[in-house]
Amino acid sequence: MRKRTLRWPQLMAYSLAGSTLAGVATAKPVLEEVVVTAQKRAESLSDVPVSVSAVSGDKLNKAGISNMADLSEYTPNFKLVPGGLIPNVYMRGVGSGSNQGFELSVGIFADGIHLGRPHQTRAAFMDIERVEVLRGPQSILFGKNAIAGALNIVSGRPGQEFEGMVSGLVGVPSGRDNDRDEVSAMVSVPVTDNFGFRLAGRMRNEEGYLENENLKRDEPAVDEKAMRLTLGWYPLDWAEAYLKLEHSNREQRGRTFEFTHASALTGCSGEDIELNRVKNTDAKEFAEIDTYNYTLNVDMNFEPGTLTSTSGWSGFESEDLFDADSSSFDTVPLLGLEEYDQFSQEFRFASATGGFLDYIVGAYYQTSELQFDESSPLNIRNGAVQDFGNCAINTAENVKADLARDFSIDSDAWSAFVQVTLNWTSSLRTTLGVRHVVEEKTGYRKFDVYEPGTQNDANPVTATVLNALLINKHTLSGERDVSVTLPSVNLQWDVTEDIMTYVGFTRGAKSGSYDARNNNDSTGPNGGATNFEFEDELADAWEVGAKMRLADGAAELNVAVYRVEYEDMQVSVFDGVAGFTVTNAGSALTQGIELDGRWLLTEKFMLSGSLAYLDFEWLDYKDGPCYTGAPNEDPNTGTCDLTGRENQHTPEWTATLSGTYTQPIGDSLALELGVDVSHKGEHFTSGDLDPRGLQEDVEKVNARIALGDVAENWNVALVGRNLTDETTIGIGSPSALDAGGYRATIEPTKVIYVEGRYRF
Repeated sequence: MRKRTLRWPQLMAYSLAGSTLAGVATAKPVLEEVVVTAQKRAESLSDVPVSVSAVSGDKLNKAGISNMADLSEYTPNFKLVPGGLIPNVYMRGVGSGSNQGFELSVGIFADGIHLGRPHQTRAAFMDIERVEVLRGPQSILFGKNAIAGALNIVSGRPGQEFEGMVSGLVGVPSGRDNDRDEVSAMVSVPVTDNFGFRLAGRMRNEEGYLENENLKRDEPAVDEKAMRLTLGWYPLDWAEAYLKLEHSNREQRGRTFEFTHASALTGCSGEDIELNRVKNTDAKEFAEIDTYNYTLNVDMNFEPGTLTSTSGWSGFESEDLFDADSSSFDTVPLLGLEEYDQFSQEFRFASATGGFLDYIVGAYYQTSELQFDESSPLNIRNGAVQDFGNCAINTAENVKADLARDFSIDSDAWSAFVQVTLNWTSSLRTTLGVRHVVEEKTGYRKFDVYEPGTQNDANPVTATVLNALLINKHTLSGERDVSVTLPSVNLQWDVTEDIMTYVGFTRGAKSGSYDARNNNDSTGPNGGATNFEFEDELADAWEVGAKMRLADGAAELNVAVYRVEYEDMQVSVFDGVAGFTVTNAGSALTQGIELDGRWLLTEKFMLSGSLAYLDFEWLDYKDGPCYTGAPNEDPNTGTCDLTGRENQHTPEWTATLSGTYTQPIGDSLALELGVDVSHKGEHFTSGDLDPRGLQEDVEKVNARIALGDVAENWNVALVGRNLTDETTIGIGSPSALDAGGYRATIEPTKVIYVEGRYRF
């Protein structure tokens, strides 16, 4: 087995896309090691037998990556879409749609704590040491719900030396305002030899890049505040503990949906229906979320190994108003209140390495409660069901009612896991793992339809009309008690000292649950009662890969070929009216190849990049959703057979290329130039594969020029993101209760800003 000296304090300085040099004193430039904890141990990235990318905190700051959605441009086969209702996260074309009943298919872990709800992706993204993106099921060490992959986020911790940082940026006006202003600060203080603290904070403001002609304002505007205090205690030479206390508040004014194709109503109102960053919603949309994360990490180092305890309390409260019809008509504004609380505890023992047998063994418990309430005054016009070609008829009111939703989930999960590595020789080893999970859940959904402004049941005429639109009063509940065993096997062979190859198999799973967003209790393929409870999703994944050091240590290249077959895939698709349909879709196959690497051409110039090919195919999806006018719609069920088709957010090709050049100026200054180019291939943005939501091939360019001292104590930079000002779609969707229309969320446009940073 290859042995290397891993310098843990230098960890945050280097990344897959970094430019810091290690071989200054040598004849030839040599890449610095990248150290990660993707396998719950500190080890070189080139020794990890899985497709993984690492992005350092330094790269996050320089590239202006202020949230998880921005990571999409720097990591192949990963996509986070802010969405209309809740964020959607995809890895290798696999993800969860808009539904509060879903847990994420991509496991997100912050300092060891699982953040499994979509809204938790909006937590603070500050003072990050590094982010590791692991692709493919990560069941053994990260748990049941990391079926598509995992994000391992590591925050900065207090160190043995006093240090601090303050930075600020201010936007430069450039066409349609998408300006941002931000102030961040951090200070780490070693109070005594065995106690210290680290305090970090951020305030961020962004102006909107969509013009709401109806409300005369720019949207979506964001105001974010976050604070984190981390206490470090080292009572003994062999023990250390870290307590993290983090709070954040995020307020957003407006959403990113705009109409792209006329509907029965928007065709009459004359409002804008072009893909041109103009919208006309009448409701004053907003979204506010308060999140908290309290984490206690304790490590005790013994001669046989390290015992780790990770305790976590996390959750959020959110309130949002979403104009579900996305137009100037007051059809269906949705006011939602969501509250989530979670506690988790993990105990893990990792043996010392270097012998024949290395192992990690542990146990995990998590309990959580989710409460979601939603209300809306519903105002249906004739154009909701059919375009009559007559504006007087289309815009005439048909029926009014008040809707109220009450949804909750209580969950408890226990698991035990073990991973064993057998080092047969110095170059050949086998890793075996298994995780057993037991989970209990209860789900409840109550949906009421009232006469407007009252708590009285809707009259029979109103109820009949709404029932035809898949909306009716109902109450559903259920209990689940399931268990699953997830195995893994991996074989590694060091072909040479510089080339490691591996082949692995892993079974993954994602929790079944209960549907929050259906509006009826009917039966049948898309019935709200039939699909109220949905089952676990399963995956069998194969991966073959190699990690290579090239050019005498000046270059690295990582290659992974994968094939993953999914059963009972969970999908949530907008029903074209005012709700979503959840089903276990059947089976799907995702396969492809991923390459990433970096090359230090000279001591001044670094190239890095990634390339990914993705082939997604539904193997069996007979009762899929249909878009208006779909040629294969079944007239009896209203569903479409999507077998053999792709999924949403499955571009065949994605790629990134980054270059960084550093030029000394005299003895004390340095000029740094950086350019990032990303490519994303053509792909659908909605689960029904409506061609109106097809996002074409697109390239985006980011750039940075900075002047600072050679010790990196200070710098001033001019940064530009999406410099070619591309307009791209995040999520496409048919219009709600408005026949024939189509709308889409618009991703961030060009932004240019000046940034200053000072370290002390």
